[in-house]
Order: sequence, then C-alpha cells, then structure tokens
Amino acid sequence: MTRYWWSERIGPGFTHGYEIERLYEERTPYQKLLIFDNEQWGRGLILDGIVQVTFNDEFIYHEMMVHVPIMARSQQVESVLIIGGADGGILREVQKQPQIKRIVQVELDEAVLRACRKYLPEISGDWDDPRVELVIGDGAAYVQKARKHGEKFDLIILDSTDPIGPSIVLFEPPFHQDLAACLSSNGTIIRQSGLPNTMPKVMPFVMARFQDVLPQVEVYQAPMPTYGGEIAFVAASRDGISVKEPGMEFVGRYYNPETHRAAFALPTWWTKLIEEYEDNGRVPVEPLSFC
Repeated sequence: MTRYWWSERIGPGFTHGYEIERLYEERTPYQKLLIFDNEQWGRGLILDGIVQVTFNDEFIYHEMMVHVPIMARSQQVESVLIIGGADGGILREVQKQPQIKRIVQVELDEAVLRACRKYLPEISGDWDDPRVELVIGDGAAYVQKARKHGEKFDLIILDSTDPIGPSIVLFEPPFHQDLAACLSSNGTIIRQSGLPNTMPKVMPFVMARFQDVLPQVEVYQAPMPTYGGEIAFVAASRDGISVKEPGMEFVGRYYNPETHRAAFALPTWWTKLIEEYEDNGRVPVEPLSFC
C-alpha cells in the first residue's frame, strides 16, 4: 500500500508528522477512526485527527497509569473499573496483577474496539479472561447506574480521550460525584489529564474537579513522545492516603519502583499552573477552550 505524510496539530504552530500506511479507516457513529502503520512507531490508532496509541511507546502510558495506583495500594486492589481504553492496553496491564478478581471495562464506541482487536492485537489484553466484564455503552451512564446500585470499585481508571467530542461529559461535575460514590473505602481514581505544554488548563482543571469530591489529589507524569511531551496523570483517593510510594515490587518495560517515585517530582512550571488556577478562583472553562 502507498505511504503518505499525515500530521497532527499538537499546539499553536506545532504539528507532528508521520509517514503512514493506512490500514483501516471508518467514520463511526461517534468519531473518525484511522488505524495506521509507521516505520518509527509501528501500528497505531488515530481518533478525530489525534493519535491515541502507537505500538512503540504505548507501554509507558499504560504501565504508569495502572501500576502506580496498584503498587501503592499493595494487595488492596481487587476490583477495577476501566472507562475507555478500547485498545486494550490498560486491560493488559491490569491483568498482570493476580490479586485482581473483577475487571469491568466500559467502552462507548464498539467500532473502535473491533478495529483495535483486529489491527492492534499485540497491544491488547485478554478479552476472554473470566474476570473481565465488557460493557458497550456510555461511561457516565454506567457510573451513574453503579452509584444507584451501591456498586464499589477499588480502582477506577479513566482512559478517555481529551475533553472534546464524546468525552466532554466525562469532565463535568456530576460525573465526578458519581465516580467518588463508586469508590471503595480505600479506592483510587486515575485519569490522564493532557499535556501541560499544549493543554495547560486540563491538569489543574481535573485536579479541581477531584478536589471537590475526594480528600487526596496528586499529579504525576510520564514521557509520551508520540503525544508531544510529558503527559499528566491525576490520582485521587478516598481515604486520603498518598500513592507516591510503591508498597509492592513490580518491574515492567518502563515502570519500576524508581520511576514510580520519580514521576511525582513535578517541574516548577507545572506547580505554578496549579497555583495560578487556584489563585484565579478555579474559574470553570469551556471544555473546547482547553485545546
């Protein structure tokens, strides 16, 4: 197949270019989907013109999103709710923890799930694992229903896209209230919170959302070359206990106890972003203005 150059707008006057071979393309009911191959990064997924995952650096994102909260909680994490994550990378890393007994994954767009299973199987976990309950539906609606039924999870992972398109509802206060209500007494929520370089409002905004409903909120980081820089993760805990210190030993391709601890050492300009947001009265912003 013919290769051609494709670019993603990362920020004002800044793009990433990829020479790609298009493997599959579809307009789903929710977004435009493209599966591609690139010589440097391998196969990957693009949604609405934004790179979501590539084979050669996805392990950084997935390992840091999963193992930081689990290692910090030792054997306490037995049930996990994943919202988003159609590529299956989060599922794969969660399944590496033998103490976990139940995994619920909620994915809105079944077309993305099908495409990733077919074209990105190396990234994905085991969908046939008896611990896994796959739900095709809206994450906000699922959490609202789970709250009404008193359902609890030890870990909730929000592997959503950025606050544009179908993910906007996942950044609103009612959703965060429902999330907090679905946490067990020692539960933790993790969500990706954008790149402060190019979306500087997202990370402090997400922190503020969680601070409204949970007592302990922390930020950590990981390098993501295909995203355009360091990505922020926000961790929020029900019991007020920090997740900065690993309580168990685990070593992945990127994750280890040292990278766990180091991830919480934030650049000065990140802490200033947080302080400025607080100083400005945590003024709500329209989701689209993040980008």
